Amino acid sequence: MNKFNKNNIQNLNRVLSSTHINFLFGAGVNGNALPQMNKFVKTKTLAEKHLKRKVVNLENDIENLTEAKKKNVMNTFLKELKEEISKIDNDHADINDISNMFIAINNLVIQTENRNSTMKQVNIYTTNYDSITDNVLKKLGFLYNSISSSNYSNHDKFFEMIGFDYKKRKYMPTYLISKIHGDIDDPILPSISKYNEALQSKRFEILFNMRGQLSRYNSVLFVIGYAGNDKHINELINSATTFGLTVYWFLYDNDETIPNDLSQNIIFIEQVNNDEKQNSTKTCKEVVESIWQNQLEE
Repeated sequence: MNKFNKNNIQNLNRVLSSTHINFLFGAGVNGNALPQMNKFVKTKTLAEKHLKRKVVNLENDIENLTEAKKKNVMNTFLKELKEEISKIDNDHADINDISNMFIAINNLVIQTENRNSTMKQVNIYTTNYDSITDNVLKKLGFLYNSISSSNYSNHDKFFEMIGFDYKKRKYMPTYLISKIHGDIDDPILPSISKYNEALQSKRFEILFNMRGQLSRYNSVLFVIGYAGNDKHINELINSATTFGLTVYWFLYDNDETIPNDLSQNIIFIEQVNNDEKQNSTKTCKEVVESIWQNQLEE
């Protein structure tokens, strides 16, 4: 496992000073602001009732059910997910961590003057259905757009759009959120068939654009809250690393392992104290903040 040495901040400083910045968010990016699937009690209870045993891995276990029972479990999951999303506290400490991380990223993009116009766009790829990231960027007043399968036909023109301040005659940091698994209005529900669903035309374009963005010269990907369990995403990351993509993977637990199908060309950023874990978004914020503050001192 390649590990990041925080004492060697200069190397990452050079990397990020002129690079295309991308994020990959999994469910863990939200911390405790929104429960992860294994904590959806109604869904898990119903699945165990149908299975007549404890759930080990919900996505895999439901494949042992009849189509009718599987549909029943997934409908319960979707209903429970909507209930949890409706209860989100936008002032939750874990959401504030996301906000502070984007403030640090925004400062970095603004402070690094040797970025070309395309490097002013920050790509955010997420497997989450919720709008937490959208709401954070909106509250911060940052220029952003969000694309998913439910709005793709109207928003696809924003793939390569970057804001420009015509008074200052400067390009502005611009954020593009791409929802790989759809949103709450058109989700790819958890199952082993989600790989095939992701390749449907309206979703394939999002993955195709992601592959192109990550494969660009001088690209970096920050991975936060993603467990590495999606085959189509892992293949895409592996392909992009062959074109020089640098991947920084923020660990919530230093003992966690990633699937074998992922490239070894990944740099892991560990918890400073694994016994007193902090959100990976907060760790990312601290790393990025130290970079642009170091640039100001120089």
